[in-house]
Amino acid sequence: MKQKKIISLPTNPTKIYRQILAFMNFMLNLTPQERDVLAELIRLDNEYEALPQDKRAKFILSTDMRKEIREELNIEEKQFNVIISRLKKKMFFNKTILDDNNIIHPELKFKPDHDGFKIEVNLVMTAVQNKPAQETTFVEEPVEEIVTQEETLTETIPTEYKHDASKAPVIEQEEFDFTISLPNE
Repeated sequence: MKQKKIISLPTNPTKIYRQILAFMNFMLNLTPQERDVLAELIRLDNEYEALPQDKRAKFILSTDMRKEIREELNIEEKQFNVIISRLKKKMFFNKTILDDNNIIHPELKFKPDHDGFKIEVNLVMTAVQNKPAQETTFVEEPVEEIVTQEETLTETIPTEYKHDASKAPVIEQEEFDFTISLPNE
């Protein structure tokens, strides 16, 4: 049985990029300052999307724009440069978050619309195989799992699996959907 949970969070055009990156941070592993800088770079990338990608990347991290970003985020120049350097070293899906040409990773080029931004995450259960203790003895007993309300799966652990649980049959579990919608205020 699939379950679905929808959570709507208030946001605005300024903080939505930070909120999205905060949600994604389990994959990005960024510090709060790195998220703030990256959020601003993504926002500016969207704002100046009329420019060709290579010129846009140069413009966004030009001296004047760097100063504007630093002032907006209240970050010293030296610290800002360290953050940019770290973003060029950190990986996301086997590619740097910010490449040598200052181009943002394509999977981080999200663009909220006037309604906000919707994130859908499907957490798919996978079977976990436990390592057996050295002196564990398995006894032949029925194992049951309810597949639906009308149908039940029953099987018996065969004798050859009594001493090695890693070879025992694996019962797959169901999927769980989790959806977050971020509407604009």
